[in-house]
Amino acid sequence: MKKIVVLALALILAVVLAIFLPEKESKSYEGDSENTSSILSQKVLSYSEETIDVYKIYNEDNLIATISDLDYIKERINQEYQKYYEDEYPNMSLSFDENITIVQEKVHYHCEDIDDEIVDYLIYSDNLGLQTTAVEFYTDSGVYEVIYVLSDQEFENALNKFLLNFVEEDSLKKIMNNEEISDLSDYGSLDVDFNIQENISLTTAIAKPQEIFNEDEIYEFLCYGRNEERQYYTVSEGDTLAGVGFRFNDMSATQIMMLNSDVIKSTDQVLVPGTELNVTYYTSPLTVVVTKQRLASELMYPGLPQYIEDVNLFTNESEVEVAEENGYKNVLHEETWINGVQQEGDNIISSVTVKEPVQAVIRVGNKPLPNVGTGNFIWAIDNVSITCGWGCYYGHQAIDLQNMYDRYGNVYAADNGTVETVSYDGISGNYVVINHNNGYTTYYGHFNTVPYVEEGETVYRGQVIGQIGMTGWATGPHVHFEIRIDGTRVDPCTVMNCELVPWR
Repeated sequence: MKKIVVLALALILAVVLAIFLPEKESKSYEGDSENTSSILSQKVLSYSEETIDVYKIYNEDNLIATISDLDYIKERINQEYQKYYEDEYPNMSLSFDENITIVQEKVHYHCEDIDDEIVDYLIYSDNLGLQTTAVEFYTDSGVYEVIYVLSDQEFENALNKFLLNFVEEDSLKKIMNNEEISDLSDYGSLDVDFNIQENISLTTAIAKPQEIFNEDEIYEFLCYGRNEERQYYTVSEGDTLAGVGFRFNDMSATQIMMLNSDVIKSTDQVLVPGTELNVTYYTSPLTVVVTKQRLASELMYPGLPQYIEDVNLFTNESEVEVAEENGYKNVLHEETWINGVQQEGDNIISSVTVKEPVQAVIRVGNKPLPNVGTGNFIWAIDNVSITCGWGCYYGHQAIDLQNMYDRYGNVYAADNGTVETVSYDGISGNYVVINHNNGYTTYYGHFNTVPYVEEGETVYRGQVIGQIGMTGWATGPHVHFEIRIDGTRVDPCTVMNCELVPWR
């Protein structure tokens, strides 16, 4: 009886197991089912009881297919590089882009070999890129721009060329090599330091060939960023680099040359009429701050003459007892320039008086009328520099004066006289003409507002007559200054000493 019960129980257990346990797979068999979860159609050829190590390739989270031979895939990609890219992009390699991942997995089946289809898919879906260098521009707020370049060296070359728009070559080399730059000992300007306010890092990256910048494209990007707008100027007869630069954002001749290096090789080059020049000012993704020293000989003016009445002289007669003389001092300035634009204000490092001014002493029978000029002109503005000289462009019969540290500072009467004209026109904007009643007349153009004097008013040398501006036809705040002798314009530098004044 017990045997019968045991046999019955065994029979029931066998039936239950047969119903609820899955059928055991055979060790291997041929099949033609497809891996339907992958992007590419791929048949499963056989199954195995043992696990198999395979590589699966994904586009983001989507399975492309199962790889049969990873080395073969890499070799095919290398052949693609050699055939289509090696000549233009030497010493590089083609690789999967950032969307492609390869994962090693364990499976129980063998798939058909579609490695060539996998490579074709990667090519035509644009999922391959060149291993190159990514240049990241960032601040404390994070990365704000990324470009891809052929090599670290090409980026360095382009960056150095870009910096030469703002830093003199000799100074740039010394600063980059941490060499000491001595203070100025001669008159002039010297770049003593610079820094880039943003940060730059270079890392290895994968990029599409069309995204990779060559050296010229890197330089263009450093000058203008993603800005594709350009301003051009066609050279006219008599144009100079300095004159063209002055009219467009006060750029220097060097900057105009570097922006047009394909046609301009020297700042002294004679311009050919009809030549088209790029005059677009910088819209760089970088902020280049340059510290300059400038040693200048600055005039020190005497006060107005001291008049001593002399009973031995007839009315309106006079004798000079002590002749008036200008003094001068050597002043070492420290200036800050940002992307080629001088910032207002400066730091005076030192100032040494070389010659004290001498006040004139004049014996008179009757004090001369104050509206008669002395013939000794002072500069019409403080911190003067000459930005455009006599004839710097066609028809320019004057000199343009700029206050280096206060662009909208005061304008002074250059000598005693009578205000002859206060007016406005489309070229000079607000302007003033002063008759010095001794054959000389001076002209002051581009006042920022209506001048402070009226026609017929007597002014004395050094009196404030208005404010520097850019009304009329002007690209920046300055004073258009003329001297006329008996109504004829003359180069002011033949009357005043321009050699001690910096030219910008």
